[in-house]
Amino acid sequence: MNPEPNPNYEYQVGGTLPSDSPTYVTRQADDDLYKKLKAGEFCYVLNSRQMGKSSLRVRTMQRLQEEGIACAEIDITAIGTQDVTPDQWYAGVIDSLVRSLKLNDNFDLGNWWKAQKLLPPLRRLGKFLEEEMLTSIHKKIVIFVDEIDSVLSLSFSTEDFFALIRSCHNQRADKPEYKRLTFCLLGVATPSDLIQDKQRTPFNIGQAIELKGFDLVEAEPLAKGLVGKVSNPQEKLKEVLEWTGGQPFLTQKLCQFILDDEQRLSVEELVRSRIIQNWQSQDDPEHLRTIRDRIFSNKQPADLLLELYEQVLRKGEIEEDNSPEQIELRLSGLVVKQNGKLRVYNRIYEFVFDNNWVNQALANLRPYAKELAAWLESNRQKKSYLLQGQKLRQAQAWAEHKQLLVEDYQFLYASQELVTRKQQRLVLVLAPIILISVLGFSYWYSQKKPSVVNQNPQPTETITVQPVSVLLSEGERTLFGGSENPSRSQAFKAFQEKRYTDAVNYFKRARQAFPFDPELQIYYNNARAYQKGNPLTLAVVLPDTNKEADISKELLRGVAQVQDIFNSSSEVNQRFLNIVIANDGSSQTQAHKVAGELIKNQNILGVIGHYTSPNSAAALPQYESAGIAMISPGSTSTSLNSRVFFRTVLSTEVNAGKLADYAKNQGYKRVVIFYNPDDTYSKNVKEQFEKLFKDNNEKFVRTIDLANASLDTSAEILKINEQDKADAIVLFPNTELTSVALAIASAEGSKKLPLLGGNALYNQKTLKSGGEAFEGLVIAVDWFAEEENSKEFAEKARTRWGGQISWRTAAAYDATQAFIKAISMSNNPTRQTVLQKLPSVDLSANETSGHRLKFDKKGDRQQKPILVKVVRGRGGPFESGFIFQQVKDEDINN
Repeated sequence: MNPEPNPNYEYQVGGTLPSDSPTYVTRQADDDLYKKLKAGEFCYVLNSRQMGKSSLRVRTMQRLQEEGIACAEIDITAIGTQDVTPDQWYAGVIDSLVRSLKLNDNFDLGNWWKAQKLLPPLRRLGKFLEEEMLTSIHKKIVIFVDEIDSVLSLSFSTEDFFALIRSCHNQRADKPEYKRLTFCLLGVATPSDLIQDKQRTPFNIGQAIELKGFDLVEAEPLAKGLVGKVSNPQEKLKEVLEWTGGQPFLTQKLCQFILDDEQRLSVEELVRSRIIQNWQSQDDPEHLRTIRDRIFSNKQPADLLLELYEQVLRKGEIEEDNSPEQIELRLSGLVVKQNGKLRVYNRIYEFVFDNNWVNQALANLRPYAKELAAWLESNRQKKSYLLQGQKLRQAQAWAEHKQLLVEDYQFLYASQELVTRKQQRLVLVLAPIILISVLGFSYWYSQKKPSVVNQNPQPTETITVQPVSVLLSEGERTLFGGSENPSRSQAFKAFQEKRYTDAVNYFKRARQAFPFDPELQIYYNNARAYQKGNPLTLAVVLPDTNKEADISKELLRGVAQVQDIFNSSSEVNQRFLNIVIANDGSSQTQAHKVAGELIKNQNILGVIGHYTSPNSAAALPQYESAGIAMISPGSTSTSLNSRVFFRTVLSTEVNAGKLADYAKNQGYKRVVIFYNPDDTYSKNVKEQFEKLFKDNNEKFVRTIDLANASLDTSAEILKINEQDKADAIVLFPNTELTSVALAIASAEGSKKLPLLGGNALYNQKTLKSGGEAFEGLVIAVDWFAEEENSKEFAEKARTRWGGQISWRTAAAYDATQAFIKAISMSNNPTRQTVLQKLPSVDLSANETSGHRLKFDKKGDRQQKPILVKVVRGRGGPFESGFIFQQVKDEDINN
């Protein structure tokens, strides 16, 4: 029989816990502080907010008072910091001592203060301590000064106040009565904050008390509140601590959520729905916003703290060096020191304050914010707002290694272009003069120059080529930066040494720290596959895993999801699936080399990839010569033709046809197309659309080169409206030129015309950075999460990977499923049998990401595209106010 829950049990979320609170968690700091203060040592507890400092003070005061020690509390915030004079503030300090120590009967503060009016405020406080307090109380006294960081908001310096506290310690040698007086300082500050004057001795006394988060043993009292509510309170509390890292405020809050939860959600579901999602509006009582505000409102420049935090986030941990920036970051609460390393405090912070948040925060700190705002306000037309000279160089230096918004890159690019054009004009003016001078000098030099024979050739430059082997991994290394943890490092070593049982255990631990990392998930399953023996092997080739990390991980999620399902069921010959991950660096040369390396591994039965059409074209000859099938989850160009080539995305011909039909149904007669003639995808989709649009007897007007550095977007829009009389603008940028497409959509006059676009614009950046400019943009796409057939898969994938997923995940999932099906159609699968079986693969919608998968004779997927439109709505990225919405066939002509 399950015990009944205690209806009166309630966790306290925020604020100071009473000394008898059942949810008070005793930590090592409790004993350390109590023993040190009892022994007469000065102490300070300096840590981030909501770590339980004030609750620790209350509990310690009670224990000391039970030992017969007098305790006083000075709460700096209660005295006030706004419009307070030094006289009022020091009088407030004395008043706090009088009330805490119950000296009111024998001491009249008002009369005493007036009698000391010839003395400065600090001297009056010193006199009170020695002549009034120490003479009235003959036992040990501990004075707790709480919220000391509040003094930094005063309009006058309080360094003398802390110098006085240090003086009380120093006077013990000459005045024995001071041995009975001890101070404890608590707050969000460092000792160096308290006395900053370089001409004075810093605040360098006392014992630092380290206040850590709860561990499982310490937090045991919190499990009592879950008795009767959940079947295993201890296990549930362990899950809570895995998310909060023992952070006191969040731990109490999450426990209270469990207590109040009537739906019996898992801890992860509660964290995501009640804390992480829409965190700024749900942050009540305030905690996450407090951390954010601390980053932007302290003495260290926020961009330095953000860049430091980004390093911790990316690498998993960095060496602790006690620098001012590291100390400030620790005081924010975002990171914690463990074993000489700085790490993100907990998983909740990792999800809330992730890379996207860092990038957005850095963008908001632009040193050129005013100029950018004015330039955008002028619809990107007024060149007077662009940067030049030293300002431009400083801005470029600041932007280096940062991931900024599209408008930042547009602004900096436009500024650089302006400078370049000025330099070019200068060259045109000076060129004739320089040419004449050079010719004259050359003639003179040829007459004077002595004959030289047998000259030694200059040594050629040595170029270091990265070995192809480091671009591949089954579990020996990561192909991504960041997210380091000890378990993963141990797993890599064990995998390299073929200690697969150890590798499985280490990868399993690493996954617990980073459960949504698809690379770790794949390596874990690879280790299991080798542990079992005789695995089936596929390869997946990613684009640049540094510059295109997000895209690469989106692709890996689909592969990892299939592998996990397959290895959990082990249906084919009791063999597990092993995945070789490769990085083609978004380079055709590297793609060719990677393909050459993959075909050497005879165990690889097929290749999922490459992502881009140019890289697929570069790699195809290698795969064709080896007779190994490749299924691309991203290459759409119709120029890709080979007996070994298949794709799970729709070709440019199919998507362009859908877009052309839409244009016809909307009555568009004349269109202007922007595209990049030097990019395979962009050129191909333009050609297909142009052909199909003309086949509909509509009038195609003209094309414009997006890559033209001298492109004047405003002038082109004016021409499109007034001369071309176009009915719509069609945007077919490649990925690198989406920012130029945004500039066109943002130009004055463009909103008069409907926008059509290629699927390079089908991403979160379009909504985040484009927003209003792209409102109404219609794109033909392969897969849409909200489309009826895709909803079930999308929901499962969201749950598995902790948030929104993209069409890339769906396409990679389907590609892996196609290979699994082809493999299962043979008792002894080989490259040849897989290639032979793929054309006959026929997967139902239940076996894919939502749509039936069958290839035609060219290896193309047989499926109809979906139209989506950018509209206003809730739930978009970064609260952009825009989302993609499906355009249904019945709505096209409405």
